[in-house]
Formats: sequence, C-alpha cells, structure tokens
Amino acid sequence: MFDKRIRKTVREGKMLKKGDRVAVGLSGGKDSIVMLHSLHEIQKDLPYELVAVTIDEGIKGYRNRTLEIAKNECKKLGVEHVVYSYEKEAGKTMDEIVEENPEDIPCSHCGVLRRYLLNKSAREVGADKLAVGHNLDDMAQTVFMNIMRNEPSRLARLNEPMLKNDRFVERIRPLQWTPEREVAIYALLKEIELERMDCPYARWAFRGYVREMLNKTEEKYPGTKFKIVNSFFSMEDALRGKFSLNAKLEVCTSCGEPCSTAGLCQYCKTIKLIRRN
Repeated sequence: MFDKRIRKTVREGKMLKKGDRVAVGLSGGKDSIVMLHSLHEIQKDLPYELVAVTIDEGIKGYRNRTLEIAKNECKKLGVEHVVYSYEKEAGKTMDEIVEENPEDIPCSHCGVLRRYLLNKSAREVGADKLAVGHNLDDMAQTVFMNIMRNEPSRLARLNEPMLKNDRFVERIRPLQWTPEREVAIYALLKEIELERMDCPYARWAFRGYVREMLNKTEEKYPGTKFKIVNSFFSMEDALRGKFSLNAKLEVCTSCGEPCSTAGLCQYCKTIKLIRRN
C-alpha cells in the first residue's frame, strides 16, 4: 500500500519520465531516506538517473550524524552523493550564524540558505528534477502557516514557481500524500537506519507550533491534514490565476540568480546580514 501510494503520486503528478536525472534532497532524516529508497525502487520500472544532494548546515551533534546515514544509504543503493555546506558556500556554519546573531530566529536564516543551495546543487549536478521529502504533514503545515501569516501569494507558488526560469530546477514531492507516521513505520519495517534526534534549533520555529496544533486536531478529527492539502490543490488554479498577473522575475544584482524583487535576492540579503558581525 505504501509503495503503491507513492507510485500513484508520481504517476498522477507526472513527476518523472524516462531519461530524467533526478536530484534527491537527502538530509539523512526519515523522509528523505525513505524517498530515496522509493525512487530507487521505481527505477526498476522506469529508467532514469538518481543523484543525492545533501546540504550540510554545520550543526554539531546533529547534521554530522544524519550526514553519515545519508552517505551509508547512498553507498548501499549505489547512488551518487554530493555534499554542499553552508561553511563553504555562505562562509559560516549554522552554529556560527546562531552564535553571532542571538536575537534572530535560526530557521529564518536556515530556510533561505537551504532552499537556495538545494536549487543550486541540483542545477550544478545537471538534474532535471529536484525531489524533496515533504510528506502530507509537512504540506498541511505549510498551507496552514501561509494562511496564518496572510501570505496567499507564497501559497500560490507552493506547488511550482509562478514563472519558469532555466535556473530553477523543477521540484517534485513523491511523499506529499503520505502521512509522516506511515513514513516512520515504513522505515522501521524496512530496517532503514534512522536518526531520531530533531534539529536543536527547531524549537524556535513557527512550524513547530503549527505541527502540534494540527496533530491535536488530527487526533480529534481524523483526515484533517488530508483535507487541508486537498483544499489547497482544489484552489491552486484560482490562487495562481490571481497572483500570476503581477508575477515577475528580476535578477539579483549580486549573484545573478532570479528573484522576485529588484536588487539583492533573499539569499544575498541573508548572507549580508549574517556577515555583519
């Protein structure tokens, strides 16, 4: 049932085609590891290439452990593995960023750096698609967070960018209809190595509050998460139609990457901010 759902998600979403080169965003956590195994299984029926890309944020006692798991799983499956790091690309580890910017919320910086480097790494390894391990819970949380923050334009581009650009690698989410609990159970049944420690900086994230709230709601009203995600896909076309009228792409004056506003992109603004010390 688990594998069938993922295959159905990939098939109905037209996520993969013969000859694709797919970069798997591999953090070493349960979602990305299970996704890697699932995509590796699908390879038996559909010939395409897999390459794993890991972003090493530089969080001692956490990322070094999941990075080791990622390396082991790639070796086991015979999948090419490439590692990018904040230290090399941004000049500082996440631990240094947090230490030097104690008043800032760590996730606000980390999210920007991760998204940028995931896209950059996928493009540099020649990928046609970037597979990210967002499960049903993650999707429901993201939809709810954008609504609570009154960011409908961000919600409109959740599934895909508003505008196409050669420098954006298309993202796919094979786990988007699979609950987090089922991912964990599947990993245990398949005896996949897992690191159960959460990111030490996650306690400051708004997502943590939303996750707890949705989990409680799901317990009382089963099916809530599925309905939230289904509601998003039902209204996606209307959202994209509304915000596509004003959508435009600029080019970052520093790195040359596409961005939504003139001047510096969010990544370069973040780099400038964290280097102020």
